[in-house]
Order: sequence, then structure tokens, then C-alpha cells
Amino acid sequence: MTTIKTEGLEELTRSLEGFPRIYQSVVVRNLGVLGGRIRYFCQQEVRDIRYTGRLENSFISTVDGAKHEVRVWPTAGHAIFVRLGTRPHWAPIGPLKAWARVKLGDENLAYPVQRSIAKHGTSMWHKRKRGTKANPWPLRVVARGDFRTALDATANRIGKDLAAMVVQGV
Repeated sequence: MTTIKTEGLEELTRSLEGFPRIYQSVVVRNLGVLGGRIRYFCQQEVRDIRYTGRLENSFISTVDGAKHEVRVWPTAGHAIFVRLGTRPHWAPIGPLKAWARVKLGDENLAYPVQRSIAKHGTSMWHKRKRGTKANPWPLRVVARGDFRTALDATANRIGKDLAAMVVQGV
């Protein structure tokens, strides 16, 4: 005959009774931290095209505890045009002059930029730098090594936090 001792089983059972609540709070908290890191990575990826900073500062993150997911996206209206580029069109000269004054140091350079946009669309700078007129910053974010590191660290932190809370019986 074999005898099995079950010391501590009642404590473990009691600590697991609140596990769904513990799990939810740990995951939501850690995903919130991850969302902040991803926002930072997105801001870094669009920093080289900063003009007013509206796009860079428009990133927000939300955590959906029910789906166990974090979403990060820009709220700036022009974000899609930066991301995909535009087809040729006649851009208004007023905003281009302000842009040329800040980015190029001479507002009169807005006129050749306007003609270039009319002929090629936006953004020829991206085409020369990245080989495409689009600025696929989301793809660059997920390709970053520190993005992968942040994902791994979040998963490890969730596991450690859950284990610690179960052991403590919180």
C-alpha cells in the first residue's frame, strides 16, 4: 500500500480560488507597461520625419483585459498618409511654405517641393532613404530587437508575478 502526504494542499487550493482575478490584474498591468514601451518604439520610428511633432505625440495605447491584448496606434489625421505615402496631387502652397521654412530653411523651396509632389506624390525622401514612398513604421517597430525583448520580458514578468501571487495566497 502507498501513502501519499498532501501537505499544503488546502493552502494551495485557497490561493487558487482567486486566480482568475489575480490573473486579470497581473496581465492588464503588464500589458499596460508593454503598451507604453511600444508607444515609445513607434515614436522613435517616426522621429526622423518630425515636423510639428503631432504624429509622434499622437500615439496611444489601450489594453483590452477581456481579450488579453494591447493596441497601439496614432490618432493624428495625417498618419495614414505618412505611412502609405500619397499619389501625385497638387498640394496647397501655404502649409508647404511653413514646412520648407522649418525643414529646409527657406520657404521658397516649397515651390519645387510642390511640383515634385504633383509629379511623384509623397514622399520622395522615403523612397531615397527606404526604397519605397511609404513609411512602414509599424513593420519596423515589430522588427526591432528591443520590441522582441519587451515581449519576452513581459511574458516572463507575467509568469513570475502570477507564481508569486499564488504562492503568497494574495
